[in-house]
Amino acid sequence: MKPATFVGQLLALVVAVVAAPLAASDADDAVVYPASVDQSWVDAREIADADEAVVYPASVDQSLSPWVITTIAAILLVISLAANLALAVQIPWTSRGQDGGCRSHYAGLKRDLPIQIYPLTEYTGKNITVVEELWEKLSGDPGVVALPQHYVKEKQLPHAYRFPWDDDKGVYLLQGFHNLHCLRTLFRYVMYAERGLPQHIALEHALHCLDQLRQDVVCNADDTPRYAGFQDPPGTGAGQVRMCRDWEALERWAREHTACFKHQDEVPGPMIERFKSCPDGQVLWPTVAETGVA
Repeated sequence: MKPATFVGQLLALVVAVVAAPLAASDADDAVVYPASVDQSWVDAREIADADEAVVYPASVDQSLSPWVITTIAAILLVISLAANLALAVQIPWTSRGQDGGCRSHYAGLKRDLPIQIYPLTEYTGKNITVVEELWEKLSGDPGVVALPQHYVKEKQLPHAYRFPWDDDKGVYLLQGFHNLHCLRTLFRYVMYAERGLPQHIALEHALHCLDQLRQDVVCNADDTPRYAGFQDPPGTGAGQVRMCRDWEALERWAREHTACFKHQDEVPGPMIERFKSCPDGQVLWPTVAETGVA
């Protein structure tokens, strides 16, 4: 039984318990008692008179009027409704952490996607060529978005670099995509070291990424209890299901707000040239035909 239902029924029971004896007390206003007569001390006439029913008024009037009873019942009913309403509002808030009802602050994502914890995936396969291709596909570029000023104000975001093709928008990098960028950077750092190749990733950049991932882990404070034992290979949490946000939904939201960005590794040159890679092929910048400049 839900707490709200239980409280409501309990208070309704209180109403019934309080009202019933009060209502019954009205009937006690006048009580009929048979005459009690000692026949040894009275004559026949007195006995005849005494044998008639004698009506005695109640010695103390403890009853309440129907109006008072109705008022008390109404007050208790209001208390019952208020308690039910309070619990109905409280319960969804206290259970959101479990049912995924709470949406993320920016993209409105719910934690409603059940995903298993896998000890091994294709990102840890034995075919290093395939593994490398997978890690190289992790890019932070799709997470570079251009957000309009009204949204920035609503969400209380810091003022950002202006989007070249719309001065009303600022440029931002979504945290999840920054994490992907850092993971790919660290993978490259590891592979250069593993192969004994000249290191193209500065140690400062690698440490920056490690620390950014650390900060994100601490910020999220994931409290999923990963079970120990009964796993091959030994570990924790294998096959365990947890509720996650839909990454593809985040990708869709990012595309809807794309800044058409490509990293300098792929687009060298002036910064403005990196904002000309819209995923849908859209052209947001002035063209030669529009400017008349060759």
